[in-house]
Amino acid sequence: MVMGQRAFIESAIAEVREAKDLVLPLLMVQHPEDPVTAASLRALWDQRETLDPVMRNTMALLMAYELPFIEEEARLEAEGLTLESDMAAFEVAMVDFERHFWEAAYVEYRADPERFSLHSREEYDLCPQHKLSTKGVQAAIVQHACDDFDDIARYLGTSRACPDCHRGVTRLLIQAVRRAKDFAGA
Repeated sequence: MVMGQRAFIESAIAEVREAKDLVLPLLMVQHPEDPVTAASLRALWDQRETLDPVMRNTMALLMAYELPFIEEEARLEAEGLTLESDMAAFEVAMVDFERHFWEAAYVEYRADPERFSLHSREEYDLCPQHKLSTKGVQAAIVQHACDDFDDIARYLGTSRACPDCHRGVTRLLIQAVRRAKDFAGA
């Protein structure tokens, strides 16, 4: 599935995060002092023939979308540019690198979208913590015929204790009630 650039980047970043979680235990055994470095990733990549297919694909993803960032940070550090020495300049350099990197990576992805199994991730615009999106909450309101926060909250797995959920869900409930009134009056 070919995604837009933003969806591609978000998906790749999420996949890298999951991939790092998967390989970290192995890297910690092999390199306990500093498990996630360019050298440790390359060493594990060199062993790819001995890895199972899932781990091999995971490592390919890390080599493509994580290793370049680790290498760029090391390059900047070798030039004396670090967060400690000049935070603003380091951040500017990394943002510039990131922008160019993702532009090139997206071109490669468009040329071969099946290289990695990247999927669009649902955007949780109401509450990332409780994984609530406008679309999902609207569907739950319709499905459960709710017009009260406390009624719908149990279906959504949230409560009044979360201000993001309470604010966003209440707004959508009000919109649903208004639509129902407008429809009834029409």
